[in-house]
Amino acid sequence: MQPRPGGAADLVTPLSGFRMKLIACAVAACLDEWQDLVRMDPASRWHARLRGTAGHDVWLESWLPGQGAGWHDHGASAGVMVVVRGELEERVPLLGGVVTQVRRIPEGAARPLRRRRVHELSNVSRTPAVSVHVYSPPLEATRGYEIGAKGLRRSAWPQVTAN
Repeated sequence: MQPRPGGAADLVTPLSGFRMKLIACAVAACLDEWQDLVRMDPASRWHARLRGTAGHDVWLESWLPGQGAGWHDHGASAGVMVVVRGELEERVPLLGGVVTQVRRIPEGAARPLRRRRVHELSNVSRTPAVSVHVYSPPLEATRGYEIGAKGLRRSAWPQVTAN
């Protein structure tokens, strides 16, 4: 169990992967709720927190062709993402980063995002992509990694706090 964000004494039980998937799919299906918020930023991948509770939060992300979120994890938060438009590619390091597994995530597909699991997401297609992400407990920070000659290791990039 994780303390509620903000240091409240109440304890919150993280949502199951199944429950997060239900929420992500429901949000993805409500285009009128978020479609006008999407920004396609040529400088970098765009993301915004749509909403949240003490137990989870929901993020919206857009990806132009070639944009990605480098090697990272989600700290103590697990999650589920649904690709609403377009297609994304996920790379997961295996054997300490010596090998990477590549998965395509097509439009309409959901993908679990495990706690502390390092991965890299990117749009390698020719069209923009949009995805909905649900994290539980709410996402507090992501941690960066790099793969070098000695395999996977934490990078110098600062933790990105989700506000």
